[in-house]
This record gives sequence, structure tokens and C-alpha cells, in this order.
Amino acid sequence: MTLHGRNDTAFMVETKNLVSGLLKALDHSSSCVDVVERARVTEIEATPSMWPVVTLSNSRRLQARLIVGADGASSRVRKYAGIGTYGTEYSQYGLVATLCLEQLNSSAFQRFLPSGPIALLPFPGGFANLVWSLDSELVQLLKTAPEAIFGDLINAAFRLTPAEMGYIYSLLRSGVDPDIIGAEISWRLDVFARNNPDTNIKLPPRVAALSPRSRTSFPLRMRMVDSLVANRVALIGDAGHVMHPLAGQGLNMGLADVQCLAQVLEQAAAAGEDLGSAAVLDRYNSQRYVRNLAMQGI
Repeated sequence: MTLHGRNDTAFMVETKNLVSGLLKALDHSSSCVDVVERARVTEIEATPSMWPVVTLSNSRRLQARLIVGADGASSRVRKYAGIGTYGTEYSQYGLVATLCLEQLNSSAFQRFLPSGPIALLPFPGGFANLVWSLDSELVQLLKTAPEAIFGDLINAAFRLTPAEMGYIYSLLRSGVDPDIIGAEISWRLDVFARNNPDTNIKLPPRVAALSPRSRTSFPLRMRMVDSLVANRVALIGDAGHVMHPLAGQGLNMGLADVQCLAQVLEQAAAAGEDLGSAAVLDRYNSQRYVRNLAMQGI
């Protein structure tokens, strides 16, 4: 990917900036788009005309020839349409948190540990996002670890051996005083630095602090739907497929869904077709379903 003369593998874009860009594009678009804010869907129901009606929390009712479900892994639209899902539970959780680093950083870092990969994703202003894949026991252990040593644990995970990390985990399990654990980690990191003064391994900046109340976790799973379409319904993004965050392809798959569906609907509108008809939606499903399966490795 090339931007401003630089060749980079990828770029990190914060959700708020992505949403802001999309809203600005809508403002400058000639399309008649009605943006409804601060309202959630409370009900979706079919009607005798077969056009679904969506009821919002502000009591507004909207009827449409097509509903596009872009409402995530627990999609209400998918449930309304009766579209089934299948997949695999990875028996792991993603531990995420917002971190403050000791210095500015614009690179992403990842290390593969026996317990699961750990990744540090850059944010502006010296902040970073942590994504750490762990089993249920370890995720609870680290999720409840004292904030004072949580940064030390991340610094250790990027530098120490798996055996050393196992020992530190055992101290946490035993309820050892956090100050003692912090001192143990600090000593081991000092030994690492002395033994690797001229290492060619690029390491992330050390974590200085944890953003308060930013630690949370979510189950890691693979999910695929039986179909991306149903009667006057089309699914895009996580509503139609959920994959492990390791590859970082979930958003890319969703954007490809959007691009494909938009092209199919544009062509159908130009031909005067019913945008919610099975004939139109099947064209979207046939183009994206198999490709999404391939990305999932199914």
C-alpha cells in the first residue's frame, strides 16, 4: 500500500475516524440518505406486502423493499430473517486494552506465544491497542491483574521466554504481592536487556500505563451463515461472517461485501429491477458467499 510516497503493508484507522469520514462523504453526496442517530431497532416484522417494517426506539417505523443487515455478530436482522449459522469455538478469548507507551510509535508488533499471539497496534499520541489471545483461565487471570503490574506483564510477554512467562503466571495464581511480581518482572527484563544489547529484533516501546477501565475480553470464534441473503434481506460484514482477529481480515471482508452489494444494487436499479427480489440478491450471494468461505479456510 502506497501513501505519500511510502510503501506500507497496512494502516491502522480508528473507528471514530472511519465513521467521521463516512458521514462527511454522505454530507457531500448527492444521494438522498436519511441518517437516523441515537435510535436503535426494537422490532422487525413482515407485512402482508412482504416488505419488512423496522420499528425504532424513537417510535419511528420504516418500511423498505430491502433491509441490509450490518449489525454485527449478534445480528438482529439475521435472526429476523431466520438465517442459520455454523462454525467453531476456538476455546480462547481476546483480551483488549488501551495502553499508553513510553514513547511515540507508529508500528504494529506481534509475537506468537504458546498461550496465543499478542499484538500491539499503534494509535496516535503514544497510545496503543492491545489484542492478546488467551485461554479462559489466563484471560481471567490477566483481566483481573492489578493495574500497577499489567503494563509489566505486557512488556514481559514481548521479551521473556515462554518458561519465564509461565513462572510469572504461577506467581499471579498464587496471589503473590503485586510489588514482588513487579520486581521479579523488572529484574528479568533487565537481564534480557543486558543479554541482548545489540539485538536486531525490533521490540515495541515499553508500556507506561493502562488506560483506566479499558480492559475487556471477548470470545474468539469462527462463524459463517447458511446464506448471505433471505427474503428482502442481505447481510454484510460480521452479520454474515466472523473470523479470528489474528489475520486482521474481518473489516476487509466486510468492505468487499459492501462493494459487491452496492454494484449489484446499482446494476439492478439501472435495469429497473426490484432491489429486494430473490433474483437480485442471489447475484450478491453467489459472488460473495464462496469467497468468504475461502477466506475462512472452509
